[in-house]
Amino acid sequence: MEPPPGPFALLIAFASLAIIFSSVERFAAALPRKPLFRRERAVDFAYWFFTPWVSRTLTLITAGIAVFVLSRFAHPSSAWFIAQPKWLQVVEVLVAADAIGYVTHRLFHRGRLWRIHAIHHSTEDLDWLSATRLHPLNEVFTRLAQILPLYLLGMRGTALASVLPLFTFWAIFIHANVRWDFGPLRYVIATPAFHRWHHTSEDEGLDKNFAGLFPWIDLIFGTFYMPRGRHAEKFGLANERVPAGLLGQLAYPFQR
Repeated sequence: MEPPPGPFALLIAFASLAIIFSSVERFAAALPRKPLFRRERAVDFAYWFFTPWVSRTLTLITAGIAVFVLSRFAHPSSAWFIAQPKWLQVVEVLVAADAIGYVTHRLFHRGRLWRIHAIHHSTEDLDWLSATRLHPLNEVFTRLAQILPLYLLGMRGTALASVLPLFTFWAIFIHANVRWDFGPLRYVIATPAFHRWHHTSEDEGLDKNFAGLFPWIDLIFGTFYMPRGRHAEKFGLANERVPAGLLGQLAYPFQR
Protein backbone atom coordinates (compact mmCIF):
# COMPACT_ATOMS: atom_id res chain seq x y z
CA MET A 1 0.00 0.00 0.00
CA GLU A 2 1.18 3.48 -0.84
CA PRO A 3 1.42 6.26 1.78
CA PRO A 4 -1.44 8.81 1.87
CA PRO A 5 -1.21 11.54 -0.78
CA GLY A 6 -0.40 15.12 0.13
CA PRO A 7 -2.96 17.93 0.29
CA PHE A 8 -1.98 19.39 -3.08
CA ALA A 9 -2.35 16.02 -4.79
CA LEU A 10 -5.78 15.55 -3.21
CA LEU A 11 -6.92 18.99 -4.34
CA ILE A 12 -5.72 18.34 -7.88
CA ALA A 13 -7.48 14.96 -7.92
CA PHE A 14 -10.67 16.51 -6.56
CA ALA A 15 -10.69 19.29 -9.14
CA SER A 16 -9.97 16.85 -11.98
CA LEU A 17 -12.70 14.41 -10.96
CA ALA A 18 -15.18 17.23 -10.35
CA ILE A 19 -14.63 18.51 -13.90
CA ILE A 20 -14.89 15.02 -15.38
CA PHE A 21 -18.07 13.97 -13.58
CA SER A 22 -19.74 17.38 -13.94
CA SER A 23 -19.21 17.08 -17.68
CA VAL A 24 -20.46 13.49 -17.83
CA GLU A 25 -23.56 14.26 -15.78
CA ARG A 26 -24.60 16.93 -18.24
CA PHE A 27 -25.58 14.31 -20.80
CA ALA A 28 -25.81 11.01 -18.85
CA ALA A 29 -27.28 11.87 -15.42
CA ALA A 30 -29.37 9.13 -13.83
CA LEU A 31 -31.28 11.71 -11.74
CA PRO A 32 -31.52 15.52 -11.91
CA ARG A 33 -28.36 17.02 -10.47
CA LYS A 34 -28.54 18.58 -7.01
CA PRO A 35 -27.03 21.99 -6.14
CA LEU A 36 -23.25 21.89 -6.01
CA PHE A 37 -23.03 23.50 -2.57
CA ARG A 38 -25.13 21.52 -0.11
CA ARG A 39 -24.57 20.08 3.36
CA GLU A 40 -24.04 16.49 2.24
CA ARG A 41 -21.44 17.63 -0.26
CA ALA A 42 -19.58 19.50 2.51
CA VAL A 43 -19.43 16.35 4.68
CA ASP A 44 -18.25 14.22 1.77
CA PHE A 45 -15.60 16.82 0.93
CA ALA A 46 -14.33 16.49 4.51
CA TYR A 47 -14.15 12.72 4.02
CA TRP A 48 -12.16 13.32 0.83
CA PHE A 49 -9.25 14.35 3.09
CA PHE A 50 -10.11 12.34 6.20
CA THR A 51 -10.26 8.94 4.48
CA PRO A 52 -6.79 8.98 2.84
CA TRP A 53 -5.07 10.80 5.71
CA VAL A 54 -6.61 9.10 8.74
CA SER A 55 -8.31 5.91 7.59
CA ARG A 56 -5.59 4.87 5.15
CA THR A 57 -2.84 5.71 7.64
CA LEU A 58 -4.52 3.44 10.20
CA THR A 59 -4.78 0.75 7.54
CA LEU A 60 -1.09 1.07 6.68
CA ILE A 61 -0.09 0.75 10.32
CA THR A 62 -2.36 -2.20 11.14
CA ALA A 63 -1.57 -4.01 7.88
CA GLY A 64 2.16 -3.54 8.45
CA ILE A 65 1.91 -4.94 11.98
CA ALA A 66 -0.28 -7.84 10.83
CA VAL A 67 2.04 -8.79 7.96
CA PHE A 68 5.08 -8.55 10.26
CA VAL A 69 3.45 -10.86 12.82
CA LEU A 70 2.33 -13.31 10.13
CA SER A 71 5.80 -13.39 8.63
CA ARG A 72 7.16 -14.64 11.97
CA PHE A 73 4.93 -17.74 11.80
CA ALA A 74 4.21 -18.26 8.10
CA HIS A 75 6.37 -18.02 5.02
CA PRO A 76 4.04 -18.47 2.05
CA SER A 77 5.85 -19.03 -1.23
CA SER A 78 5.26 -16.51 -3.98
CA ALA A 79 7.17 -18.46 -6.62
CA TRP A 80 4.00 -19.81 -8.26
CA PHE A 81 2.61 -16.28 -8.54
CA ILE A 82 5.73 -14.46 -9.75
CA ALA A 83 6.35 -17.14 -12.40
CA GLN A 84 3.11 -16.21 -14.18
CA PRO A 85 2.68 -13.52 -16.86
CA LYS A 86 2.01 -10.05 -15.43
CA TRP A 87 -1.44 -9.83 -16.99
CA LEU A 88 -2.48 -13.10 -15.33
CA GLN A 89 -1.13 -11.90 -11.99
CA VAL A 90 -3.28 -8.77 -12.25
CA VAL A 91 -6.40 -10.76 -13.17
CA GLU A 92 -5.90 -13.18 -10.29
CA VAL A 93 -5.39 -10.39 -7.77
CA LEU A 94 -8.45 -8.50 -8.99
CA VAL A 95 -10.71 -11.55 -8.86
CA ALA A 96 -9.42 -12.69 -5.48
CA ALA A 97 -9.62 -9.20 -3.96
CA ASP A 98 -13.15 -8.61 -5.23
CA ALA A 99 -14.34 -12.04 -4.09
CA ILE A 100 -12.99 -11.33 -0.60
CA GLY A 101 -14.46 -7.82 -0.78
CA TYR A 102 -17.85 -9.30 -1.64
CA VAL A 103 -17.84 -11.52 1.45
CA THR A 104 -16.59 -8.69 3.67
CA HIS A 105 -19.21 -6.31 2.26
CA ARG A 106 -22.01 -8.76 3.05
CA LEU A 107 -20.72 -9.14 6.59
CA PHE A 108 -20.85 -5.35 7.01
CA HIS A 109 -24.57 -5.53 6.28
CA ARG A 110 -25.14 -7.76 9.30
CA GLY A 111 -25.13 -7.36 13.08
CA ARG A 112 -22.76 -4.99 14.84
CA LEU A 113 -20.73 -4.30 11.72
CA TRP A 114 -23.74 -2.64 10.09
CA ARG A 115 -23.50 0.42 12.34
CA ILE A 116 -20.00 1.00 10.97
CA HIS A 117 -21.07 0.53 7.35
CA ALA A 118 -24.29 2.53 7.80
CA ILE A 119 -22.17 5.69 7.61
CA HIS A 120 -21.42 4.92 3.96
CA HIS A 121 -25.10 4.32 3.22
CA SER A 122 -26.30 7.48 4.98
CA THR A 123 -25.83 9.75 1.95
CA GLU A 124 -29.14 10.73 0.34
CA ASP A 125 -27.68 12.64 -2.64
CA LEU A 126 -25.55 9.86 -4.09
CA ASP A 127 -22.78 10.89 -6.46
CA TRP A 128 -19.08 10.23 -7.08
CA LEU A 129 -17.92 12.08 -3.98
CA SER A 130 -20.09 9.84 -1.77
CA ALA A 131 -17.55 7.06 -2.29
CA THR A 132 -15.23 8.74 0.22
CA ARG A 133 -17.80 8.57 3.05
CA LEU A 134 -16.32 5.65 4.96
CA HIS A 135 -15.87 5.13 8.66
CA PRO A 136 -12.18 4.43 9.36
CA LEU A 137 -13.06 1.04 10.86
CA ASN A 138 -14.84 0.18 7.62
CA GLU A 139 -11.72 1.04 5.64
CA VAL A 140 -9.32 -0.79 7.98
CA PHE A 141 -11.34 -4.01 8.27
CA THR A 142 -12.06 -4.20 4.54
CA ARG A 143 -8.45 -3.64 3.47
CA LEU A 144 -7.06 -6.04 6.07
CA ALA A 145 -9.55 -8.69 4.98
CA GLN A 146 -8.23 -8.34 1.44
CA ILE A 147 -4.51 -7.84 2.05
CA LEU A 148 -3.84 -10.63 4.54
CA PRO A 149 -5.39 -13.52 2.55
CA LEU A 150 -3.63 -12.33 -0.62
CA TYR A 151 -0.35 -12.22 1.31
CA LEU A 152 -0.90 -15.73 2.66
CA LEU A 153 -1.64 -16.95 -0.86
CA GLY A 154 1.76 -15.66 -1.94
CA MET A 155 0.57 -12.79 -4.12
CA ARG A 156 3.27 -10.10 -4.33
CA GLY A 157 4.82 -7.41 -6.51
CA THR A 158 3.39 -4.73 -8.77
CA ALA A 159 0.21 -6.69 -9.47
CA LEU A 160 -0.73 -6.57 -5.80
CA ALA A 161 0.33 -2.92 -5.47
CA SER A 162 -1.84 -1.92 -8.45
CA VAL A 163 -5.07 -3.22 -6.92
CA LEU A 164 -5.80 -0.43 -4.43
CA PRO A 165 -5.58 2.51 -6.89
CA LEU A 166 -7.81 0.67 -9.36
CA PHE A 167 -10.39 -0.25 -6.73
CA THR A 168 -10.29 3.31 -5.39
CA PHE A 169 -10.97 4.86 -8.79
CA TRP A 170 -13.67 2.32 -9.64
CA ALA A 171 -15.40 2.92 -6.31
CA ILE A 172 -15.60 6.62 -7.15
CA PHE A 173 -16.89 5.88 -10.65
CA ILE A 174 -19.70 3.48 -9.65
CA HIS A 175 -21.11 6.00 -7.15
CA ALA A 176 -21.46 8.64 -9.88
CA ASN A 177 -24.85 10.04 -10.82
CA VAL A 178 -24.81 8.58 -14.32
CA ARG A 179 -27.10 6.00 -15.92
CA TRP A 180 -24.49 3.82 -17.63
CA ASP A 181 -24.91 0.05 -17.39
CA PHE A 182 -22.46 -0.98 -20.16
CA GLY A 183 -25.13 -2.94 -22.05
CA PRO A 184 -24.05 -6.58 -22.55
CA LEU A 185 -21.13 -6.06 -20.18
CA ARG A 186 -23.51 -5.27 -17.31
CA TYR A 187 -22.88 -8.74 -15.86
CA VAL A 188 -19.10 -8.53 -16.27
CA ILE A 189 -18.01 -5.19 -14.85
CA ALA A 190 -19.62 -3.04 -12.14
CA THR A 191 -21.30 0.17 -13.33
CA PRO A 192 -23.04 3.14 -11.70
CA ALA A 193 -26.43 1.65 -12.63
CA PHE A 194 -25.44 -1.54 -10.80
CA HIS A 195 -24.01 0.00 -7.64
CA ARG A 196 -26.60 2.73 -7.20
CA TRP A 197 -29.17 -0.03 -6.68
CA HIS A 198 -27.01 -1.20 -3.78
CA HIS A 199 -27.41 2.21 -2.15
CA THR A 200 -31.16 2.52 -2.62
CA SER A 201 -33.45 2.78 0.39
CA GLU A 202 -36.22 1.08 -1.59
CA ASP A 203 -37.05 -2.44 -0.38
CA GLU A 204 -36.49 -4.09 -3.75
CA GLY A 205 -32.81 -3.16 -3.82
CA LEU A 206 -31.84 -3.77 -0.21
CA ASP A 207 -28.91 -6.14 0.36
CA LYS A 208 -28.15 -6.48 -3.33
CA ASN A 209 -25.10 -5.84 -5.56
CA PHE A 210 -22.24 -6.25 -3.08
CA ALA A 211 -19.40 -6.70 -5.58
CA GLY A 212 -17.17 -3.71 -6.20
CA LEU A 213 -15.82 -4.73 -9.58
CA PHE A 214 -17.34 -7.99 -10.89
CA PRO A 215 -21.18 -8.25 -10.84
CA TRP A 216 -20.98 -11.92 -11.85
CA ILE A 217 -20.00 -12.64 -8.23
CA ASP A 218 -23.45 -11.36 -7.22
CA LEU A 219 -24.99 -13.49 -9.96
CA ILE A 220 -23.30 -16.59 -8.52
CA PHE A 221 -24.60 -15.91 -5.01
CA GLY A 222 -28.06 -14.68 -6.00
CA THR A 223 -27.65 -11.05 -4.91
CA PHE A 224 -27.63 -9.41 -8.36
CA TYR A 225 -30.33 -6.80 -9.00
CA MET A 226 -30.44 -4.38 -11.92
CA PRO A 227 -33.81 -4.14 -13.71
CA ARG A 228 -33.55 -2.97 -17.29
CA GLY A 229 -34.79 0.52 -18.06
CA ARG A 230 -35.02 1.57 -14.41
CA HIS A 231 -32.68 3.39 -12.05
CA ALA A 232 -32.58 3.67 -8.28
CA GLU A 233 -34.12 6.98 -7.20
CA LYS A 234 -34.11 7.03 -3.39
CA PHE A 235 -30.98 6.69 -1.29
CA GLY A 236 -29.99 6.78 2.33
CA LEU A 237 -31.20 4.77 5.32
CA ALA A 238 -34.83 3.72 5.54
CA ASN A 239 -35.12 2.88 9.25
CA GLU A 240 -32.42 4.78 11.11
CA ARG A 241 -30.86 8.21 11.30
CA VAL A 242 -27.15 8.83 11.21
CA PRO A 243 -25.75 12.21 12.40
CA ALA A 244 -25.20 14.66 9.56
CA GLY A 245 -21.75 15.86 10.64
CA LEU A 246 -18.37 14.16 10.35
CA LEU A 247 -17.68 13.88 14.09
CA GLY A 248 -21.17 12.57 14.81
CA GLN A 249 -20.76 9.93 12.11
CA LEU A 250 -17.41 8.83 13.47
CA ALA A 251 -18.99 8.34 16.91
CA TYR A 252 -22.20 6.71 15.65
CA PRO A 253 -21.04 3.04 15.68
CA PHE A 254 -20.12 3.33 19.37
CA GLN A 255 -23.42 4.83 20.52
CA ARG A 256 -26.14 2.70 22.03
